[in-house]
Amino acid sequence: MSRLVAWSQRIATIAVGYVAAVLTSILVPVLLITLLEGIEYGNWSLVFTFDWLGSFPLAVLTVAVCALLIVGPAIFLAERWSFRGWFYFAVTGAITSIAFGVFVPGSAGGFVFNPGFLGFLATAGSAAGSVYWLLAGRKSGQLMNRNPG
Repeated sequence: MSRLVAWSQRIATIAVGYVAAVLTSILVPVLLITLLEGIEYGNWSLVFTFDWLGSFPLAVLTVAVCALLIVGPAIFLAERWSFRGWFYFAVTGAITSIAFGVFVPGSAGGFVFNPGFLGFLATAGSAAGSVYWLLAGRKSGQLMNRNPG
C-alpha cells in the first residue's frame, strides 16, 4: 500500500472518529437531561420535544467547527507523538467540552459557575473523547513508525 493511500485512510479514520465524537458530545447531554427530568419529575417526553430536524444539524455543525479549534491541535499532537492512551483522549474531550461550554456564547444557555454544570460538560466531553479513542485514537501515530503495533 502506498503512503498516500495509507495517509488518506488515516485522515478518513480521524474524520469519522471526530464526527462520531461530536455526535456523542451532543447526544450525551440530551440523554442525561432526559434521564434527570424523568427521574426527578417523571417527565420522559423531553427527548420527543427536542427539535431533531431543526436545531440538531445546526448544533452538530456549530460544535464540529468550534470544537475543532480546540481539539484539532490535540489530535495533531496525538498523531505526531503517537499518544494512544484512552486517558489522553478522555481528558482532551472533557477540557474541550468545558472550554466550549464556557467560552462559546449561548452554547449552554449562558455560563454561570456551577460545579455540577462543569461536571456535566466534563462527562459529555469524556464520553466524546472515549468514542474518538475507540474509532481513531487507539492507532494514533501508526504511520509515524514511532510505536509499531
